[in-house]
Amino acid sequence: MEILSMAYFARPLGAGPFPAVVLAHHLPGWDEWYREITFKFANHGFATLCPNLYFRSGHGTPEDVAVKVRGTGGIPDDQVVGDLEGAVQWIRSLPYINGKVGIFGTCSGGRHAYLAACRTPGYDAVVDCWGGRVVMSQEELTPNQPVAPLDYTKRPRLPYPGPVWQ
Repeated sequence: MEILSMAYFARPLGAGPFPAVVLAHHLPGWDEWYREITFKFANHGFATLCPNLYFRSGHGTPEDVAVKVRGTGGIPDDQVVGDLEGAVQWIRSLPYINGKVGIFGTCSGGRHAYLAACRTPGYDAVVDCWGGRVVMSQEELTPNQPVAPLDYTKRPRLPYPGPVWQ
């Protein structure tokens, strides 16, 4: 595993080509669990990138930075989508990628993964685990989160069979 300036990156041994995955971390932040899962995905054959989506919020322990993020109403959706678009562009530039890139996230990272898959070209699959605030009422919308992610479901940028409740 390699720690880039603001990302964890791990890849399988060998020449590849490998599928790739971008991990969108949860609100507890860019923490030990995400370092471990970055390595685990690589151990299972994926080139894996986990960017620190909170790096603009300051330095400190993941817990301290998460408190700052919560205090400001969360990371702006447009900022997260831009960072995850940069992540998919970077990982697709690697010479040992097989052309397939997914995005995986848990909790708020699941929400962010869903947003990125709907709004960003370049992802071939999305896994949203427990994505909070994917469904939001008009009263829950904020300047940082101006559109409910579910509202983007009508126009995802990747193959999508439709909501499971239809």
